[in-house]
Amino acid sequence: MARAGTRFEKARFHVATGPAELFERVKFKMGGRRTLKWHAGHLKERVAERGAPLDALSQFDADTWALVMAEARTDTGKFVSSCWAAHVQGQRWLVVIGFNDTVETVIASDRRGLSDLIVQAGPVYEKVRAVNQALMAAERPGTPGA
Repeated sequence: MARAGTRFEKARFHVATGPAELFERVKFKMGGRRTLKWHAGHLKERVAERGAPLDALSQFDADTWALVMAEARTDTGKFVSSCWAAHVQGQRWLVVIGFNDTVETVIASDRRGLSDLIVQAGPVYEKVRAVNQALMAAERPGTPGA
């Protein structure tokens, strides 16, 4: 369920299994176009090894890329990274975007991402749902709680 290895535990969710409120929030916060950052040295090595089209994958567009997964902190329920699929030159690329539009990893894949690591129910799922529902309500003008 939760993954360790960072300063905080996180849980992974898939767009097909929700919670819908999390994915609504991710799309809202990641909306529009932006240029992604590729800081990590190991990532640049992987990009070169995998032949990833860095120029094309740097130009993120939430309207043309497909949201696949998101990871949220288990303590706050807020998302910390999102995985998007982009098609470039006939190839499907999965790009994981973290804090400040920084790419965490990129891989060519036709896999859909559903696995045992995906949280589909339970207390963490409900917390993430409720937190993101409240955050979106606060962002919408004229909504109770805004």
